[in-house]
Amino acid sequence: MNSIQIKQRIHDYVDQANERFFMLVNEMIDADKNQDWWGDLDPNIQASIERALAQSKQGKGRPHYEVMSEIRAKY
Repeated sequence: MNSIQIKQRIHDYVDQANERFFMLVNEMIDADKNQDWWGDLDPNIQASIERALAQSKQGKGRPHYEVMSEIRAKY
């Protein structure tokens, strides 16, 4: 099932849904928006990401497309 079919199925269901369904969906939306995944990451991963961002700001590193081009040419 693709995303268009899923959206249509949800739209169809909403037309028949009861109050409980809307409350559940609303809670899911709030939970998704409020998720603080950064705090759930391992501190070593956080440090690695912060180092990578700092290096990127300093102009170090290479763009993804460049690396992938090189790999495709090699293999």
